[in-house]
Amino acid sequence: MGVIEETRQIVQDFLAPELREIRAVLFSIDKRLDSMEEVNRARYESIVQRIETMDKRLDSQDKRLEFHEEAIRARFDIVVQRLETVQPSFAFDKRTSSLEDDKRRSA
Repeated sequence: MGVIEETRQIVQDFLAPELREIRAVLFSIDKRLDSMEEVNRARYESIVQRIETMDKRLDSQDKRLEFHEEAIRARFDIVVQRLETVQPSFAFDKRTSSLEDDKRRSA
């Protein structure tokens, strides 16, 4: 046998089976990665759906809060208007000056 034939025989006997084993391992790793990718994609889609649901809920709550804020502002404006109409009847300035005059007289 020549050197070339012996080298071919060594490659076929030792390296070829090792290369097949490496290919099988790589194929197995590739399958695992594919399955992990599918799982991660499903998780991602689930998270995106949850975020969208929460976003819709927050929008709904925001609209409710805006409605309540408007209602409270309207009520507050009514209370302010009522106080403005009632305030002159109390005549605080006149009463205060009257009390000050009484205090000066008695002093």
